[in-house]
Parts: sequence; structure tokens; C-alpha cells
Amino acid sequence: MKRQSRNVRVRASQLLNDFPPTAQENLYSRELSHTRMSREAIENLTLDLEEMRKLAGSAQRSRVQQMLAIDIRKLETDIQRQRDLLAAQAASSEQTVARPVQTSVPGDVRRYQVELKEYAWDQSDKFIKIFVTVNGVQQVPEDNVNVEFTENSFQLVISDLNNKDYIFVVNNLLNSIDAEKSYRRVKSDMVAIYLAKQGPAKWAHLTLTAKRLQDLKDERMSDGKKATSDDPSAGLMNIMQQLYESGDPETKRMINKAWHESQSKQKMPTLE
Repeated sequence: MKRQSRNVRVRASQLLNDFPPTAQENLYSRELSHTRMSREAIENLTLDLEEMRKLAGSAQRSRVQQMLAIDIRKLETDIQRQRDLLAAQAASSEQTVARPVQTSVPGDVRRYQVELKEYAWDQSDKFIKIFVTVNGVQQVPEDNVNVEFTENSFQLVISDLNNKDYIFVVNNLLNSIDAEKSYRRVKSDMVAIYLAKQGPAKWAHLTLTAKRLQDLKDERMSDGKKATSDDPSAGLMNIMQQLYESGDPETKRMINKAWHESQSKQKMPTLE
């Protein structure tokens, strides 16, 4: 009788081992994999940051120092973003262990937030038109695509698109808008946002940040050579660095875009 009972227990253990992993186990395994990837990313970025700081310490020219300072700020931002992601994954893992995951209920699946950065814009007499490319946005319900308008800003939120939430924010619009008359339309792989102007005036820029950067460039061009500096671009680089350090995400996005465009033009081959 005892031998028969032991055989039953052995067979039960074998049957349990034959079962495939549960959804909870699969999710926990994926969370561990993402955690390892995030830690490796933080380690690599930290090594890059240390080397970049060494280069900045040995740089002699003012312009090179300014360029390295901007890249160092970007690396510091990337490291903090990875740390936030790691913390979110750790919190998600704790919740997964604490309770089973019911995949049939969308609210129990953790979604990550993605910040949209690429856009194009145009205008008519009545509207400023913003075009934000988002692949597959037409597949989500209309209620999942929302835009919150204020007099000087707007925020686009796309909820639960491929288990991610997409956000696009623009602050410090060049001129005030009519928030009540502004609206959005969902198109194929795109969201079109219509900002109602309060007057028919033509906008030279979308934001005050873009206008400020252009004014700095124009001022620098008109000043000509600066007697107190061997590098005529040092003053502009210093101002851009100050704007970057104290600016909001839109300011930093505009400065990064201007910086990359400037670098691309310098690397383009000439016809001579």
C-alpha cells in the first residue's frame, strides 16, 4: 500500500512537470529579461559618460567643450530614463508575483509610455496643422486618441496601441490659440491636429522656443566677428547649452534637432 502511494506521488510530480509554463511565469521571465537588458544599458551608458567626461576634461577648445557638455547632458538623461524603466519593471515584477495576471482583462497588462518626437506642420488663415506619424493609430478606438488643448499648448495621448501609450506634447506655442475650436482627426498611420488661430496672422514658427533659437542665430550672423573670442561660435554654443539645461522637453527637442542639422551640414561633401 505504501509503495502504491509513493508511485502515485511520483506520477503526479511528473505530470506537473509536463505542464507548460503559465502566463504568469512567462510574464515574469520576460520581466527578468527586460531587467537584465536595462541594467546592461545603464552600465554601457555609464561607461560612455565616464569617457565623455574625461574627454571634456582634456579638451582645450571652447567649442569642443561646449559640444561635449551637450552630449554629456544627453547621456545623463538617457541613464536616468533607463533607471526609471528599471524601477518600473521592478514594480511590475512585484505586482506579478503578488497576484495572477489575467490576460483577458486589458487593464492588467502593463503598458509603457512612448514619447513621440517627429512631426510636421503647416498653416492656413484659420488653423495651424500638426501632423504626427503613428503607425497603426487607425486601429485603436476613437476614444483612445485624445488631445488636450490650452491657450498656449496641447498634448496628444494615444492609449493602448500595441500595448503602449503614446504621448506628444508641445508647449509655449508662438501665439495663443482658441482651445474650444481646436480639434484632431485620425488618419491612416497619422494624427492630424488642428489648432484654431485667434487671428489670421501668419506664424513664422510653431513655438516661442523655435523663434528664440532663430533670433539667436540671426543675431549671431549680424554681429560678425567677436573681438573677445577666437571662436566666433562659442557665445552661441554657451547660450544653447544654458537653454538646454533649463528648458522643457520641447526646448531640448528643438535644440537637439538644430544641433544635428548643423552637424549634418558640416559633414556634407562639397562640389569643389
